[in-house]
Amino acid sequence: MREIYVYGFPSLYGGAGTELHHQIIVWRRMGIDVHMLPTNNGIGDEKLYLEMLRLGVRLHAPNDWSVLNEGDAIISFCNGEFLENLPEIRKRTRRTIFVNCMTWLFAQEKERMREGAIAMFLYQNEEVRLKNMPELRALNDDPAIQFMTFKPYFHNEAFPYISERSHEYFGCGRISRQDADKFARNTLKIYEYFVSPVVKRGLFLGFSERSVAKIGKPYPWIRTARDQNEVTQQEFYRHCKIVLQPTDTIENWPRIGFEAMSSGSVLIVDNRGGWQQMVEHGKTGWLCDNERDFIYYASKMAYEPHLRDDMAEAARERGLQLGGYEASIASWEEIFEAIDRLPG
Repeated sequence: MREIYVYGFPSLYGGAGTELHHQIIVWRRMGIDVHMLPTNNGIGDEKLYLEMLRLGVRLHAPNDWSVLNEGDAIISFCNGEFLENLPEIRKRTRRTIFVNCMTWLFAQEKERMREGAIAMFLYQNEEVRLKNMPELRALNDDPAIQFMTFKPYFHNEAFPYISERSHEYFGCGRISRQDADKFARNTLKIYEYFVSPVVKRGLFLGFSERSVAKIGKPYPWIRTARDQNEVTQQEFYRHCKIVLQPTDTIENWPRIGFEAMSSGSVLIVDNRGGWQQMVEHGKTGWLCDNERDFIYYASKMAYEPHLRDDMAEAARERGLQLGGYEASIASWEEIFEAIDRLPG
């Protein structure tokens, strides 16, 4: 199996879109022939359009199912429109693959499972697979439906390591979609109460009116940016000595963890979900159970720069181990072999 169709289009910002971008890079390195079916017109304006052409990705018209033949494999990353279009897609091929980047199941994902419309479910996180698989199996016990975990590739070259940041202020921040659930209600309290020997400067990337409605208006020393068009991810990590990120969500396999580790920004995050597997507490970052933990570890990083630098270096190595090319390519080889065995 050396060919795959992708429904959707990659992006530079956001979990699923960024994940897709990096997996396409590793697929092309593996020699996989990648076809892309966008969800709508206008891909020529997308920031990654030229890179897709450079990588040799074959771009098709939006929703043009006529390019699919029996036995072709089509994959989509956390895309609701893929779930909606599965009845049409299944008229062409039965090798349909869905990657749910969340820790919970979509209602339509469950409905498609009842119908047997998804041939394979892929996960970045083994714990999430073990949690979701029994619930989905209860809806349809067809043994031909596969559940597998892959090791996502992270293209660390896009996030160069930053060893020197300004000594005039202590840069901190948080980055996410503008989804209100991505913000803990006590975010501003945590930012206010942690202490630093120099002036603090914050940066919130992914901030909108919805964010204000959830946590309130940030202090004057915290800059906000709506998205990466105002502040790029690289600029964000160049600012941040720490990523101080309390949320109300349970993260699956957070891409920003890889971005921060690659860039040298120490993670201070919730002690749950994918963070527990990604961060080694006290060695590559800090896992927090409550707001006191967030305040304490942020203050510790501000007052102990040598420890912070050591942790940043260790986190960089950790990121290379978790998202490196060799580990990822080995797992994708297994996935493609399994896809080739799926009913066509």
